[in-house]
Amino acid sequence: MSSKVDLERVLGSPGRVRLLIEMARNPASTSMYRLRAATGLRREDIKKHLKILMESGLVRELHVDNKRMYLLDLENPVVKTLIELFRASGCI
Repeated sequence: MSSKVDLERVLGSPGRVRLLIEMARNPASTSMYRLRAATGLRREDIKKHLKILMESGLVRELHVDNKRMYLLDLENPVVKTLIELFRASGCI
């Protein structure tokens, strides 16, 4: 994984942006079910978007019991900047 984030790839999809905004609203780990309910995206699309976000180092996957949970990597400076942008634009 590179330390450089391909912002065009990450932010080039409205679905990925919706996931990032939702995860920024609720920084605790979240499930696929909650992401589906909050964004209206299909499960297949969420999986595809999460894979890209994880490859970019913006999202981490945790295994809790038998569930996969997802959360923003709040130590990543790009994530911190995105959260500031979402706040400034009124998204969160």
